[in-house]
Formats: sequence, C-alpha cells, structure tokens
Amino acid sequence: MKYISIENSKEITIIIEKSRFIANALQIKNTFQAHNFIKDINQKYKNATHNCWAYRVYENERELFNYSDNKEPSGTAGRRILGVIEKYNLYNVAIVVTRYFGGIKLGIRGLIDAYSQAAEEVIKNSQLVTYEPFLIYEIYCDYSNFSHIQRMFSKDPNVSIIEQKFGEIVFLKLKIAEEYENNILNILKNRILKLDFIEKADYPIQQSV
Repeated sequence: MKYISIENSKEITIIIEKSRFIANALQIKNTFQAHNFIKDINQKYKNATHNCWAYRVYENERELFNYSDNKEPSGTAGRRILGVIEKYNLYNVAIVVTRYFGGIKLGIRGLIDAYSQAAEEVIKNSQLVTYEPFLIYEIYCDYSNFSHIQRMFSKDPNVSIIEQKFGEIVFLKLKIAEEYENNILNILKNRILKLDFIEKADYPIQQSV
C-alpha cells in the first residue's frame, strides 16, 4: 500500500508553564527499530521526568502500533502522540516526547494539549514523503526484445529500468509497482529468457516541501 512517512526530522522544544517538552521523531521500518529509537532517547534524556512515546508501523502486511504514558496520567501522553500520528495518516513513524517538569502541574487537559502540540510540532518540522511498495526483478533477454521492452516501458510510471548490462544477452533490473506486478509480468513473459524476483522495497514517489 502507499503510505506517508517522514524524513529529515529535527528535534523541537516547547515550554509550557515552565515544563520543557522535547520531541523527536524517526522513520522506522519495523517495531524493532521503533524500540531501539525509544531506548536511545531514554538514554539521551535519562534524567527527564518522563519519556512518552508512540509508534505506528506497517509490517508483514499488518498495521502495528504501541504507545506509553511513562507514568504520566493514563491517556494524557502516549495515546495523544499516537493520535497526532493518525491525524497526519503517517506510517512507519516513531515519536518520543520528553518532559522535564517545571514545577507547575498542568492537569489532565493541559497534559493532553502539551503532548499533542509537541508531537504535532515535530511532524511539522519533518519532511512528509509518500512511499509506494515496488518489486525488484532481474530479467535477461535478447537484443531484439530489449528494444521492444525499452519502448513499452519508457513512458510507464509503474515500471522502470534501474540497471542494465550488455553482453551476449541483455541484463535488466526492473522496479515494478506492486499493484501492477501481474500486468507487467504478463507483458514480459514471452520476451525474456530468465526472470528472478529479488526483493520488495518501499520507494519515495512524492515529497512535500
């Protein structure tokens, strides 16, 4: 599926009633990377009052998410961070909001607003990128069929030649949009000598400014 994630995120800090909220975000590929990121932020800000977090990831064809209030009142922090991730319809994102208590209690509503604001600010200070899953194939063909393949795919946004080598026969590495895999392979089947599936990978297709 196509999804939106983040790149080039920058740490942000906001001050609310003398409490300092520090938000960090990272693009992740799986829950393992999410928990490593959370662990790193916990270590970086090990003297903080709270390190609250949330992540949402599309892994093994499933949506997975988790969050923690890290001893803030239940429902005031981690769930609110996740809510901001969902508001922007982001996947493969982890956010940690660190709090240094400033001596003034914010109350339930104040905490909800503070953690939501910090999470939203770190997203706004990131680049939003749309990704699409592509399948990588290696194919071998003769020169006459190479010319035909090249013409067919030259203006097709759903398939591109990302590598080519020429010898007695032609080697091509193709990047095929997952949802068009069957159509593309049907077009190729009578024009190639060999076909190997290599991997599935997500590629950026659109970036916001």
